[in-house]
Amino acid sequence: MKYAFPMLLIFFTALFISASASRAGAEKPSLGAGTARNTLSLAEMTGTDKRILALANAAAADCAKALENAVKSGQKSEEDIFSTLYFPLLPLTSPPTFSTFYDDYTDKVITPIVDSYLAKDSSILSVGLVDRNGYIPSHNSKYSRPLTGSPEVDIKNNRTKRIFNDITGLQASKSTRKFLLQIYRRDTGETAADLSVPVFVMNRRWGALRIVYMRGE
Repeated sequence: MKYAFPMLLIFFTALFISASASRAGAEKPSLGAGTARNTLSLAEMTGTDKRILALANAAAADCAKALENAVKSGQKSEEDIFSTLYFPLLPLTSPPTFSTFYDDYTDKVITPIVDSYLAKDSSILSVGLVDRNGYIPSHNSKYSRPLTGSPEVDIKNNRTKRIFNDITGLQASKSTRKFLLQIYRRDTGETAADLSVPVFVMNRRWGALRIVYMRGE
């Protein structure tokens, strides 16, 4: 019986992810937070967009190499790195947060990488590596601050280890395009651009690298 509660949490987490994916495919975009209101093509990209695209591709390559190194060094197995088992963190939070078989590694290795890219351009709001379900194991340091218990504060300062299952987030994490540029309203209130590129680890699709930024329009 000691495993009953954790297993129930994992079961309901799986239902949560499955329902989110189904909703992303069925819902029409609205003006709600997290919903893309426009997707831009290469021809519509500004100089800023193209600059961010170059940074996203470079960050994706660095993150992929870091994940591959975890396997090559024996710190994690390939099965660990590609696992989509999410273990709810206690105490339970809203939105919920999760641990995995590999986020202890990404906290040490991926966070410095995404922090370095965050510092490269003043228009960038965040840089995040997400898996194919929208889970972000390790975020920028500025979004990984301790929880305070205040929803208004925590939604801005603690955004790590969440599953971003809004339409914009799932489109970014599941897109098979070379890049996806979406304009959307964040759950923190700003209207911003979200540029994502796919991340491949050991020749397998792992997820995506997302950069959220202000286009200056």
